[in-house]
Amino acid sequence: MMIRMLNCAWLFAVAAVTAGAGFGAEATDASKTVVVVSSDNPKISGQLFHPKICPNLVNYVAFVRQIRDNRQIWLYDAKTKELTQVSPRAATSKIEDVNIDEDTDQSIFKGYEDELEWCPVLHDGIQYYVYVSAGGVNNHDVYIGSIGGKQHTRLTFDPEVDGTPRWSPDGKSLTFVSARTGDGDLYLVADITKYLGKDIKREAKGAFERLTTNPGEEMFPSYSPDGRFLAYTTRTSGNKKRGLYTIALMDFKDEKKIKIFNNQITNNKSHPSWSFDGHFVAYQISNDLNDRVVDIGVMQLKVDPQGHLVEVADLHGKTPKIAENVYPSSYTGPTWLPGSRAIVYAKRESSRLNPLEVVNLEKWLYDQNYTRATITTQSNIHRDVDCLPNHPIIVFAGQSGLEFQIFASVLIGADLRLGAEKVDVAKYDLFKN
Repeated sequence: MMIRMLNCAWLFAVAAVTAGAGFGAEATDASKTVVVVSSDNPKISGQLFHPKICPNLVNYVAFVRQIRDNRQIWLYDAKTKELTQVSPRAATSKIEDVNIDEDTDQSIFKGYEDELEWCPVLHDGIQYYVYVSAGGVNNHDVYIGSIGGKQHTRLTFDPEVDGTPRWSPDGKSLTFVSARTGDGDLYLVADITKYLGKDIKREAKGAFERLTTNPGEEMFPSYSPDGRFLAYTTRTSGNKKRGLYTIALMDFKDEKKIKIFNNQITNNKSHPSWSFDGHFVAYQISNDLNDRVVDIGVMQLKVDPQGHLVEVADLHGKTPKIAENVYPSSYTGPTWLPGSRAIVYAKRESSRLNPLEVVNLEKWLYDQNYTRATITTQSNIHRDVDCLPNHPIIVFAGQSGLEFQIFASVLIGADLRLGAEKVDVAKYDLFKN
């Protein structure tokens, strides 16, 4: 444990003051858990997952509904109790199912909406979001929609797959992944505001700036909270099926210079996710990016007095595992609890049906007897946890019996540092009957 403390002394000088001595097991509990939506509603029967809570209008939660290979995005307004389907096409009276090609006996993917990301700020009082859709033509492109708006702006038109859109923290630009160059590369929409609410008919030549030219592929971009860095997954060797992946950091403040993270340990590092204070990047560790069980590692950034990024290293030395046997995230990586340096994740355990666990990095580093907290909720299973930086709320996908459900929980406990001893549940529409 002393080795951990020495390796991280430069970053945790302030943390040590607040950490104190003799932590013990801290309870981060879900003081109130409610079912937001359930598949027993005929309108949204099927599997429900990927919940995303709106940062500016907390009463809105987006989620994905799947029937066979048909994915749909739905919005739930906790204030009005309304459910709305997100689609760039006109609504149909029946569910579009998957057809089977009789010659090849292969599914033809006809319905796909997924990967929704809320804009972190309002533009002229409007809450926008981006998402990926096959658009009815079996070609994945990036679209922009808004709460209450009827216009769905198609942003990309390339015949290759475009996806994984990410807003910059100020909401003025957008990064996405495109296979238009053969492998996946990152592209930047420098001024996304000129596309908001517009009906775009074609993709203008040179409209997007290509950020990466690596002969491998890049995936899962994630902005630092201040917008300076873009972390992403990059393939350093091999091919898509048998490649080796790690995390890269692009520095927008320093001429978009790229620093590759390499801790000399042979495994795949993917799905970067920033802590809310911007000091750490959590990531998934796996043998294959399609693994059903992963571990979680955390890297730390060191910036010199002149403001240059000089080091990216594992927080935990030669044992790169903060958590083990974790249910993986599809797009966004590990989830940081609001106002803290703690990570919440769904533990892959058949005996406890994927419980939610919390590891507080400060306590894990300094207390040899630290015990991870388990969050108690009303769900029998947990996955796809999402939360906001300034609200003690998490949403997650779960299951009770045969019903798939989206849950919301108010969190309490020492792992959260939001400055309020008591959470006023009444101010959140999600928790009103």
